[in-house]
Amino acid sequence: MATKMTARDWQIHLPMPTKRVFSTPVILNDNLYVVGGCDVRGKPLDCFEVYDLKANTWKTLPGIPTKRAGAAAVALNNKIVVLGGVSATQKPLDSVEIYDIDANIWTTGESMRESLLGIPAVVHENQILVVGGMSADGNPRDYFMSYDLEKNIWKSLPAMPTERYATFSFLIDNQLYVIGGRQGKLPVDAFEKYDFSSKTWEKLPKIPSKRVFALYVSNSTHIFSVGGLKQKAEEGFSDTLECYNIIENSWIICPTMPTKRGDFAIGMIDDKIICAGGFGNLGQPLSVVEAYDPATKSWSTLSDIPSTHSSCAYIMYEGRLYIIGGLSLQGHSACMESIGIS
Repeated sequence: MATKMTARDWQIHLPMPTKRVFSTPVILNDNLYVVGGCDVRGKPLDCFEVYDLKANTWKTLPGIPTKRAGAAAVALNNKIVVLGGVSATQKPLDSVEIYDIDANIWTTGESMRESLLGIPAVVHENQILVVGGMSADGNPRDYFMSYDLEKNIWKSLPAMPTERYATFSFLIDNQLYVIGGRQGKLPVDAFEKYDFSSKTWEKLPKIPSKRVFALYVSNSTHIFSVGGLKQKAEEGFSDTLECYNIIENSWIICPTMPTKRGDFAIGMIDDKIICAGGFGNLGQPLSVVEAYDPATKSWSTLSDIPSTHSSCAYIMYEGRLYIIGGLSLQGHSACMESIGIS
């Protein structure tokens, strides 16, 4: 049974200049950059806008050369690097495009070895790392690749044990954890880690339950798997919460989330998991917000998001979870709000 908690000053920020879903957020130097996404017709966009997190102002920047949605993006060396995603023809992209913040221009990097969507990207020792992906033929890949921004060179690394796309990846203690994902329309319960010291992959205990559109979040000792759509889609969305203990190399089943949902925003604030918005079994975007405290193994209900959100972008900044755009009950949204908890 969830208890009621109070949101610590819900902040309603200026909306984005452009309404969109499936955009990609990146934060650098107190600025939130939002790349691409889809418009109300489902067409990928070239929109590139920046929000000054201190001044509460938006600015429209030069559009990304290739329209795309669901891309991977990272900040590195005062540049925003955008990789892959879905093109205007609804096909995966291999293009890499780089925005130089100082020069205010886009340049083109070396393309990936194949057109891919559903790739996560992280930065490790000044290298951009991507794993997996879905190719133009619809099949998942086992790629593990690094991109050297300064040399503009891709390098192939040891392949993942399990081919898949739409995974989540976390860098913890010089190891890359890759969890979940899909093969076609089916969820994958694979969970693997790459050790940068030994340059080898290790298979970890599988995720206890298979779900599509589950969300994942981590701290230094645990990785959490929350919600999503059950493997038999007709069974609807899930309230599952599963926790992997990195030290013990094992999973435990935690108390279920009060609201069954997928495609929501997730973050960790004050060591609590925050689940906000998403899509529920009533077929509508949600505004409900719930928090899980691993210390007490209990859920709490927070104040609703001022707007409904699903298929939104989200990102953590200075202890707050920012929820950006997506679908609302009124359609495509440009709204942005942020939450902390007390």
